[in-house]
Amino acid sequence: ISDVVMKCLEIDRDHRYSTAREILEDLGHEMPTSVRTVASTLPPTAPAPKPIEASLLQRYRIWIAGAAAIVLLSALGIVFRGKIFFSLAGKRTVPVEQASLAILPFRNASGDTSLDWLGPSLADMLSTDVGQSAGLRTIFPDRLHEVLSDLRITPGTAIDPAMVGRIAEFSNANTVVWGQYAKFGDQIRIDATLLDLKHNRRAPLKIEAASEKEIPGSVDQLAELIRKNLSVSPDVLKELKASSFQPTSKSVPALRAYNQGVQLLREGKNLDALKYFQKSTKDDGEFALAFSKMADAYSRLGYDIEAEHSASKAVELSENLPTEEKYLIAANHFRIAKDYPKAIEAYQNLAKVSLGNSDIEFALGSIYENSGDFVKAREFYQKLLAANPKDITTLLAIGRVEIFSGNSQASLDPLNRALSLAIQVDNQEQKGSILHVLGAAYSDLNKPEDALQNYKQALEIRRSLGQKKGIADGLTMIAGTYDGLGKSDLALKNYNDALQIYREIGDQQDIGNVLSNLAQYFDDRGKYDEALKLFKEALQIHRNLRNQNNEALCLNNIGNTYLFKGDYDDARIYFEQALQLREKINVPSDIASTLHNLAEVNTKSGQYEQALSQYMRALELYRTAGDKRGTAIEAYSMGTIFEYQGRYGSAESSKKQALQNFREVKENSFWMGEALSGYGNALSQIARFDEAAKALEEALGFSRQLKNDALVAQALNWQGDNFLYRGDRRSAKSSYDQAVQTASKTTDRHLLLVSRLNSAKITIEEGQPQSAMRTLKGVADETEALGLTYLSIECSIYEAEARIQLKEYPRAQQQLERAVLQSENLGLRPLRLMAHFSLGKMFREKGEPADATSHYRQALSLLDTLRKEPGADKIMERADFKAVYAESDGWLREHR
Repeated sequence: ISDVVMKCLEIDRDHRYSTAREILEDLGHEMPTSVRTVASTLPPTAPAPKPIEASLLQRYRIWIAGAAAIVLLSALGIVFRGKIFFSLAGKRTVPVEQASLAILPFRNASGDTSLDWLGPSLADMLSTDVGQSAGLRTIFPDRLHEVLSDLRITPGTAIDPAMVGRIAEFSNANTVVWGQYAKFGDQIRIDATLLDLKHNRRAPLKIEAASEKEIPGSVDQLAELIRKNLSVSPDVLKELKASSFQPTSKSVPALRAYNQGVQLLREGKNLDALKYFQKSTKDDGEFALAFSKMADAYSRLGYDIEAEHSASKAVELSENLPTEEKYLIAANHFRIAKDYPKAIEAYQNLAKVSLGNSDIEFALGSIYENSGDFVKAREFYQKLLAANPKDITTLLAIGRVEIFSGNSQASLDPLNRALSLAIQVDNQEQKGSILHVLGAAYSDLNKPEDALQNYKQALEIRRSLGQKKGIADGLTMIAGTYDGLGKSDLALKNYNDALQIYREIGDQQDIGNVLSNLAQYFDDRGKYDEALKLFKEALQIHRNLRNQNNEALCLNNIGNTYLFKGDYDDARIYFEQALQLREKINVPSDIASTLHNLAEVNTKSGQYEQALSQYMRALELYRTAGDKRGTAIEAYSMGTIFEYQGRYGSAESSKKQALQNFREVKENSFWMGEALSGYGNALSQIARFDEAAKALEEALGFSRQLKNDALVAQALNWQGDNFLYRGDRRSAKSSYDQAVQTASKTTDRHLLLVSRLNSAKITIEEGQPQSAMRTLKGVADETEALGLTYLSIECSIYEAEARIQLKEYPRAQQQLERAVLQSENLGLRPLRLMAHFSLGKMFREKGEPADATSHYRQALSLLDTLRKEPGADKIMERADFKAVYAESDGWLREHR
């Protein structure tokens, strides 16, 4: 198995396995239904490496993506939820060779404010009523809203030729329609102008509606006039006519409320927008598109159950609607349900009947982004940007995708270009969003001070704009940055301030997310009971919202916390629930993280084959996804199983590679401290003591900076081992004593047991077996109760050592023979070596030379096997192995 694992880790692709079948053939297994794989276990004498993804957005590419995961940047993902998922808020353009049409909001020239709603509504209705074609692209209202906002053009502004030119430049339109309307009695007259910039042609357009009730019919007539005055071929005109539609409702009050709701959605006033959509659907209970937009409003507010209900209702009502409107509603439904494959299919169908629609292409890009397919998302965004290089929102989207892809350095160029454009047009909202994402990029580049500066600037803008949700998101990001800088009090304050705002605005999903952030904050400090309380509160929220991604994440994190506490049965239960959900959702990185965690539980309980299969599958999933951090974690874990097997050179090589990978991705979490101390331990085991000491000192410094007592205690235990292997018992005792004191501050039972066992080892070596027995008895009982297989065997061996000193030979023999059998069955050569050596000593003292000779010979044989492993040629410099060799070889020489 170890050879197979090393081949999996091979840097040279030509020498690495290319398929799962090759792996299984080498392992001697048949190809199963789901690919089986091999990986590693936990450190034999220290707390387990923290399970993967103990936070909602533990790495920034996961943060923004949302479902795949961890804590610091959950707010970053939340910030984009509305914009990324806004059904056709794609806001972008396509090929420049197309004709392109921008229909501006009309000006209310009547002085009657009750008609103000009609200005933007006319533009909205005409944008779909004119139609779409591969030969003509209509700039959708969401994009025009951005451009007009950038240029500070309000609905009441009189449009002049200079304004038209600027609007056309920023929207990339070559034909512009604008106008005004006035009311005379019941009659409403609409005067419009069509300007074809490409051909320098102007056409006046006039239409009249007998009353407000006749507006939909008048819009149809005006749309026909616009089509007739476009410089396009007859074939394009047919395509436009075929794709034409208006929001389907016979109720003018419902249409008015619907359009007012749409305008409020564009302004980010989601709660107000929801009220108008509720009114619209009350006025017309069959208004499918209003139900669909109401689902958008619910989704932005974090009410996923209500959002899915409204989206489903819209689909039910859409059966007899025009094809494009029907596809639009279906696409929105699948998007809100987070059924990304079906959402992509629906938008592709929509694209077929709405040719050249850049908003649909942007929507597709955003769905690929949120489903984790960053390559396809980048392709869509780059195509749209090529058509309109001044498109701020597309530049922002490209910056996000680069961060998601683990290439934050590449995100800086598009984000800074977007920022420059936002400053140029003085768009404060966009500027705040860009600064916020720049903060994430700098965080990922391990530049926390730069990150903090950008977050604070973004927060200041959002406060000036009164954007409560944006303020809370910013506070969450700032909290995470402070946490990374070791400013725990400031981190906790900002998390709590964010939580208070989320509760005020009733954003349930974000309440759940920030509760997870707070839970992780306490988890990182070993306050597991407080973490469990918060995680379980978050879990209930996400279950109520029927958000299976976040539900699975909470289940995974609760499992982590139970694992840290040493409650392995409860950990397994929660991990298995998380895996079941994640297999259903089918996000590979999430499946891999939970597989890893289950493997750790199985390792602790001695189910090594099952653990190996789970580790290997996790490794394959991470490698397929190109996740260097995930593969580093699996490499580290594999190094640990090599240690279990006594393959010390392979362990050092594997952990060294893992540490290099963590440095490359600028890891700054628990895992960096784990890798530093674990690599130091691997170096100790192959007698590279000075290098080990250096790595362990770095690990201690890093762990203390994190204020993680569990990591500190682990590093102290391994520092004690390094001293012991050197033969410096006094220094080893000092480190072990410090480890016990530090571990006592945590609730990690496994860690405390390891620390107490190490202390007892020194006591035995000092010739105080009675004192050691009192400690070992308690450790043995707990390891047995917890099912800690490796630690239990090791404890039995040292307890037997104490009994030998007390001349309690029968009980010692019973324990050691059992340890030999268990370690042999599990392939744990170092423990088997220790047990044989102790049996040799016992039989020597009992005066049974034949049995002593047999066990000493076994010990030497195992020691020779360990020494011959590649990279382990110096292990005989270890004091413990020197003692084994000297006594065993001396005995055999005397009794030849």
